[in-house]
Amino acid sequence: MDDMQFRRGIYADPHNNDDTFSDEILLAIKSDPEKKQLSKEIIQLDNKISQAMSVDVPDDLVDKLIFRQTLASHQQQKRKQRIYLAIAASFTLAIGLTLNFIQFSSAYDSLGDYALAHVYYEENNYNNNMDAKVSLASLNQKMASFDGGFLSSIGQLISADYCRFDGMKSLHLVFQGKTDIVTIFVLPANQALSFDDQFKDNKFKGSSHSFKETNIIIVTDKNESLQKWQNSINRNIQWNT
Repeated sequence: MDDMQFRRGIYADPHNNDDTFSDEILLAIKSDPEKKQLSKEIIQLDNKISQAMSVDVPDDLVDKLIFRQTLASHQQQKRKQRIYLAIAASFTLAIGLTLNFIQFSSAYDSLGDYALAHVYYEENNYNNNMDAKVSLASLNQKMASFDGGFLSSIGQLISADYCRFDGMKSLHLVFQGKTDIVTIFVLPANQALSFDDQFKDNKFKGSSHSFKETNIIIVTDKNESLQKWQNSINRNIQWNT
């Protein structure tokens, strides 16, 4: 079992309850100390998430807060109401940040690893949508969020949507390549993940490129020309700052 297949299996089923890769995953855990440690960390994270999601909010919490507010005078009520709203907003923000961290905190160390995992997760969404087309104008509306744009089309654009890349807002572009789909990520420069100039596995290959405050990552089928897509980007992309 290769490393990518192991990661996909252990993330999908940390406790190894599914029989799809059960024997292979167990063998990999027993024979490889690094895989054993990764399995342990993923199980611990999964348990923490389960514990966090099991906290119940009392059914009468809202009623109790309203009752307390009505006991004060009109002026005091106004002041307290502002305090309660501030506390509630802070509490909501804290929960949102915590869930955001849990959802997007990555077990990957590099841009390349994260990009490959993202492509594997999304690849089936585009195989049945090859006839879709996105205009250059629509693409550049989204590229404006990154202070950039394309002077002309670099290929048949199937999809252009924002997504989360290691917790950051990024632009996920899917083009029709010569042999299969080509995925391009446009995202802010990221110090948390190491920068891979080149990366690959047994199915895909890719490259990372730095443009001012923005990184562009290209992932293609192993038979596709990475250099062709990079040349097209270099010729056609334009930055506003």
